[in-house]
Amino acid sequence: MNSIFYQDPFEGEEDLHEVLKGTPYQHILTVNPMLPAYESDIERGVKEFDIKGVRVFPTYHHYPLNDKRFLGLCDLLKKYRLPLFLTTHVEDERFDYLLLQSQINIPDELMTFLHTVTDIPILLMSLRVGSIPYIGKEIREMPNVYIDTSCFKDPVACVEELTAELGDKKIIYGSQYPLNVLRSTLYEVTMAKIPEESKNRILRGNAIDFFNYKF
Repeated sequence: MNSIFYQDPFEGEEDLHEVLKGTPYQHILTVNPMLPAYESDIERGVKEFDIKGVRVFPTYHHYPLNDKRFLGLCDLLKKYRLPLFLTTHVEDERFDYLLLQSQINIPDELMTFLHTVTDIPILLMSLRVGSIPYIGKEIREMPNVYIDTSCFKDPVACVEELTAELGDKKIIYGSQYPLNVLRSTLYEVTMAKIPEESKNRILRGNAIDFFNYKF
């Protein structure tokens, strides 16, 4: 979270690196491609932190998905063979008061981007459940695109509905902890009325496929 709001996001990444030491967690680097020399942050992240991906927050850092600098970041990820974690929003924009989020136009802006960047694995994070019917059919056919569960909070049985919409091979468990309660988001999957094989794919198997994407 610090990396979103610090003027130099890499300072927040240094803090995170210390927290992750000695744990099984892997480091995903937050980058703001609107800042000068952001490329050096990725290079340092690879060398110093052994990062496993790059996460972006376009709604907080205020750039459209067709911005040349952002598309340049995607090209750089292909060079380093790193996946992109694209955060569509963090909290409900209606609650913003200190820093206003912009919004990604769904489906038009998002789908244009996904049809443009097809050569790196992309995890769409924090998509609202109501957005998925507009993009689910196309995403289901995109081998490099996945969706996480961090905003699968309503309606009841949304995991069952979205599994029917997307299949069980496009969804990766995500908690958005500590903003959301970890056990509650886990229950969304473990208590869903879907086959155990589907639960295992969402909780583990699809993430393995995502990180083993063949560039």
